[in-house]
Amino acid sequence: MFTFGDSYSTTGFNLSLTQPSESNPLGNPEYPGYTATNGPNWVDFLTVAYNQTLLETVNLAYGGATVDSELIAPYQPTVLSMKDQILDEFVPVYAGSPDFFEWQANNTLFAIWIGINDVGNAYAQANSSVVYPLVMKQYVSLMDTLYQQGARNFLFINVPPVNRSPLTLSAGAEAEATEATDIAVWNANVTHIASNLSTVYPDATTFVFDSNTLFYEVLEEPCAYAETCPYRNTTEYCESYMNGTPEWDTFYPNCSIPVDEYFWLNSLHPTFRMMNVTAQEIARQLS
Repeated sequence: MFTFGDSYSTTGFNLSLTQPSESNPLGNPEYPGYTATNGPNWVDFLTVAYNQTLLETVNLAYGGATVDSELIAPYQPTVLSMKDQILDEFVPVYAGSPDFFEWQANNTLFAIWIGINDVGNAYAQANSSVVYPLVMKQYVSLMDTLYQQGARNFLFINVPPVNRSPLTLSAGAEAEATEATDIAVWNANVTHIASNLSTVYPDATTFVFDSNTLFYEVLEEPCAYAETCPYRNTTEYCESYMNGTPEWDTFYPNCSIPVDEYFWLNSLHPTFRMMNVTAQEIARQLS
């Protein structure tokens, strides 16, 4: 599997270090890697817990990524956009199935979870309705590139309801409504991209995973899934936990409950339990 995206997916993989193998399916760094979820994220869980057969994953996702930094700027200029991940990392290093990481088109999944930062960085801008079509055009072009380099199986994950994150809630009801509208537009475009890809390339298989609905379900009723039932707070985060904790279930008395009983680790990122159920449901859909 090859994965592309942002902080919801990154594990801090360095393509110049240890590559994935049967004994070390994520390569580097040591499991679960450097995630934004205070524990494993969906890439970790899908690779090691919900795989029906051996799954080796090259995870090129990078925290803060947008589709194309020239169209929607990330929070720092050093962030690798999805365009960078594909054109500057995947194509020169992994296209053509190199000896150090051999892969075949028929049994390799290309998973893309992007858009959280595109929408988050643009929804409040007056020109967002002009920028989004340009971003989507680039998105399509990058998928064409992957296909031309041998990709045949695509998983698209849409944008979750980050309008319900503490970051947006703190900006007020108007911001929440505006971001929700832009997320809906983005997600409709992702569905169209997936459908169009399999139309243009009949030998391509595409899946769209609806993280938006899944996240809404858990935010409204954590016990909709056993994995997320421990959540006791789905609207706030505790500042003492926001940069990560020594253990996945660390408890600081000033936070009232352990870190893994908060849905939100910080203003934008969920804790690992949400990632666990995301991976579980992705695996269910793919099977």
